[in-house]
Formats: sequence, C-alpha cells, structure tokens
Amino acid sequence: MYHIDIMTLFPDTVGDVLSESILGRAQERDILRIDAHQIRDYTRNKQKQVDDYPYGGGRGAVLQADPLYQCWSHICGKYDRRPHTIYLSPCGKTFTQEDAKRLAWKQDHLILVCGHYEGIDQRFIEECVDEEISLGDFVLTGGEIAAMAVADAVCRLVPGVLSDAECFKNESHWDVLLEYPQYSRPEVWHDRAVPPELLTGDHAKVERWRRKQSLLRTRERRPDLYEKLDLSSKEDQKLLVELERDLSRTPLPQPVECRPAAEEDIPAIVDIVAQARAWMDANSIDQWTEDYPIAEDYLRDMARGECFVLTCAGQVGSVFTFYSRPEASYAAITNGKWSAEEPYASIHRCAVGAAYRGSGLAEHMASAWERLAQEQGLSWVRVDTHKKNKAMLGLLRKRGFQYRGNVLVDARPPHDPRRVAYEKRLRHPGPDVKKNI
Repeated sequence: MYHIDIMTLFPDTVGDVLSESILGRAQERDILRIDAHQIRDYTRNKQKQVDDYPYGGGRGAVLQADPLYQCWSHICGKYDRRPHTIYLSPCGKTFTQEDAKRLAWKQDHLILVCGHYEGIDQRFIEECVDEEISLGDFVLTGGEIAAMAVADAVCRLVPGVLSDAECFKNESHWDVLLEYPQYSRPEVWHDRAVPPELLTGDHAKVERWRRKQSLLRTRERRPDLYEKLDLSSKEDQKLLVELERDLSRTPLPQPVECRPAAEEDIPAIVDIVAQARAWMDANSIDQWTEDYPIAEDYLRDMARGECFVLTCAGQVGSVFTFYSRPEASYAAITNGKWSAEEPYASIHRCAVGAAYRGSGLAEHMASAWERLAQEQGLSWVRVDTHKKNKAMLGLLRKRGFQYRGNVLVDARPPHDPRRVAYEKRLRHPGPDVKKNI
C-alpha cells in the first residue's frame, strides 16, 4: 500500500478532496492511504498557537519548528523507516511529470508539509525535509493546494490506481509531448465537426493524427519542450514536412458558416467556378466545360433548395449542390457497385475559391455534406469526380469515402464523360445535431 501523510492546518479540506473519485476508490481498495494531520494538535502551547513573529522583524508570522517536528515525529513513529519528506514551497524545484514518476515508483511513503503565513522555520527544513517542491513561479496563501496537486499527480501513477497504464502514458508530459485534442459525442456540435481521421476506424491513421497534433501543440505552446524531442524517425520527418506545409497556409477566416445560397450570391459563385475551371485546365482535368457549370445551373439548384454556400467571415468561399433525388447516372455504375439500395445524398458542382485553397475550407464543406444528409435522415453520401482530380480524391479519402466503381455523366464530345464514384456511410446523428443550417 502506498502512503501519503499531509501535515496541514486544514486537514478536513485536504482529506475531503483526496477522498473523492479515483483516489477515493483506490483508498477503498487499500491501494492507497492518504491521511491529513492537524499541526495544531502537536503544539505544547495551551492556545494551540503554531506560529510566531519572525526574528529580524518583518510582516506576518512563521510556522514554528517544534509543532512541525512533533507532528512529523509522530508520523515517522508509525513506520519502520523514515518517510520521504517534502515541503511545498515557492522556493523549491518546479514539480514535473518526471518528479511524479520518481515519487510514485521509487518511494512508497511520502510526508507532505504544508506551509502557511510567511513560511516555516528553516531549522525544521534542515532537520526533517528531504526536498522542497514548487508548483511554479507564483505564490499561494498556503501549501494545501500544492500538496493536493502533488498527491494527485503521484497517486494516479501508483500501480492499480488507474485501470491501465495507457490511461496516463498518452497524456501531456509523459514523453515530453503535450497531449493531442480529445473529442466525444455528438459528431457535430455548434457546427464544429470531429476531425474525420478519428471517425475512420483505422487505428494507424488515428495514431498518426494524434502524433501530429501532439507535435503541433508542443511546438506552439511549449517550444522549450519541443526542443528536447527526438524527431529523427522517418515517420516524424514526414509529419514535420506536413506541419510546415500546414503552418505556411493562410489561416481560415472565422467564422465559417454553411447556408442556402441566394440569388445575390451568384456573382461570387461565378467567380469561384471560373477559378476552379482554370485550375482544372491547368492540371489537365477534363471535368468542367466552358458551358458547365454556369450561373443558370446554380439558379436552378437554388430554386429547388439544393444549392449551398460556405462563408468565411461573411464572404462566400465555396459552393456545392446537395440533393437526395436519385441520380440517373449512378444507377448504371460499372466495375463495382454501391453498398446498399438505400436513399442517399449526392453532391455536385462543388468548388472552393482560389483564396481558400489549402486553408481547410474544403473539409468544412465535406462536413456540411454529411451534416445535411444526417439532418434528412440519410445514411449515405455519394460523389463522383474525374480520375485526375487529385484534390477532390484526396478530400474524399481523408473524409473516409470509399471507391465504389465508375459512372458516365452527360458531357459533349470531345469531353471525357468518365467519372470515379465514391460513397460514405454516415453514423446515425445524435440528439444534438442541428436541424437547421
């Protein structure tokens, strides 16, 4: 059993906090024992006084050495050997995760001494204290908060307290890195979607995403820790190249919102389509022609309530058509088949403005497709694109879409009518999915 004794002027407060939740259950199972001792109970003064004015003058009072010593001696007398004693002090070494590991695995009994007022008599420190620990470069009114923090950080590493070592091995500071972001249900909350990598079910992709996010967080928030990392592996080198590319992109203006398109959006939509067509031409992608898509196509989509735009800080940044009508060309799929004969949403005429390429707006757009489908109770989203459209193919694969076969679309000769078809099965939306865009 791991023991911690805490010397304090406020034992009830300390004891109550450390007897709850995970640490409380560990004490019930006799894995831990945490006792708080009232220093006043060990004073020889009838008034229970434990402090006095400092020699040399000055404001405040100092905890006297003898009450501290009597309390400490009483604790030590219960054990065969002297416990490791720590004084929580702003003058101490800053506490780290490595200290928590050391104290949890190389000690089995700690005494934590909580100072108060202007501190404690130096002579007690010299005679009884093995090390001084600080939480950081700030001062608290007493050592109780620091003692509880140290006790919690140490005790959770004691074998058996947590259900599995993985519970703490993936956390911040375990191996210098800060922990990656965490997400839970619902899949979309306040128009913010869970990163698609976490929804793939591919453990390798999930772990790679988490590693990348940990590197990014550590680099941005704790450059001092980032400098200590060994990033020489081939996989880390690849991640670093991706991070540099991501960080070089222009930040996406906020907020990003999806709404039904309106007629006044047509000039912006026409510009975005022209930019996308020019990009396709430059990359030899025979997907959009000079007369498709045009303003009339989007006006027709708007009339049916099927055209949507994404705005960035109020400016139209992308456009797409979304509908749940059967798509005639999809019925004649070849070299494969759709996964199920169920109602589906299909996506057409989607484009992102040149100013937002590489910003992440395309992923916001794909997230909007899925959210709209969920709101309509649809379990599938289907998309087709040209086999040379690597940007679209990359987006679909990143979002978890699966290749299903080939389809033919209407295209005037000599344009290529062949397209590759993809689909994604959606999870059933939770109760917090918004019903309106």
